[in-house]
Amino acid sequence: FLKPYGVFPLWCAAMFESAAASQQKHRLNLLLTCHCVVAGVFGLSAFILPHLFGFFLGEEWHGSWRFNPDDGQVKVTHVVIRIYGALIIGQSIIVWQVKQSDDGHVRRGIVRAYFVVFTLTFLSLLRAHITDSTWHGVNWLNIVLFGALAVFYGWFYWFNPPPVFEGLGKVSS
Repeated sequence: FLKPYGVFPLWCAAMFESAAASQQKHRLNLLLTCHCVVAGVFGLSAFILPHLFGFFLGEEWHGSWRFNPDDGQVKVTHVVIRIYGALIIGQSIIVWQVKQSDDGHVRRGIVRAYFVVFTLTFLSLLRAHITDSTWHGVNWLNIVLFGALAVFYGWFYWFNPPPVFEGLGKVSS
């Protein structure tokens, strides 16, 4: 009734390709959602409670977390952490808006930008950890986190075709 190389195999191949692209779109949206939530939580935490993140920059425990530290260098560190927290909150908002977009060019551009940002952050943290004595062992959490984000965004950027970047509103069925 149906030849092995007739219409049926082409129809099946097209069905599986669209299912694979749809699955990749869902994975990209999951990555963007997780990034948005985690960035929002940590950005807000860094902005409101910078002393919790000072440890990563060499600040030490002095029996309590001081909200208004006396040491001038600690105050500068807390300002830098707050500014970085504000940027992370902004990232969270950008990622949420991009997640809701169907524009494949914009989504691919954001994925590429995050691949570059997280790769450079990973390399900077790794270099600082290896060459600076003030870095603690717990900084490996940051190194692994940014390395994983670089891999995830890099995988989407380098190994997925352009249709994957179109939003879920453009899923072909």
